[in-house]
Amino acid sequence: MNFKSLAIGALVGVSMVFGSVNVSASPVNTDSVSTLANTNQTLNLRIGDRHDFHGLVTILYNPQFAILVEGKGQVVKGLQPGKASVQVKYSDGTYSYCNIWVE
Repeated sequence: MNFKSLAIGALVGVSMVFGSVNVSASPVNTDSVSTLANTNQTLNLRIGDRHDFHGLVTILYNPQFAILVEGKGQVVKGLQPGKASVQVKYSDGTYSYCNIWVE
């Protein structure tokens, strides 16, 4: 079940309890809100490039050893071509997920 189905189901449930709710299926872009609000970021790195996430990075997927986490667990370095996924925990307790492509 995807996020849209859950959100629509929750709105229907709320509308049954509290009255009618207007539902719109238009796409929402959270990129302009803040980097913490966007939970599915994509980062493109070249070999040798580093990116500081300013949060604790946990590698979720890195079978090709495309990245290395350095600098107290906050900096990601591109090692070789491939794909990786990471989770970032920020100091305010929020989480972000990022897909990293190394070229």
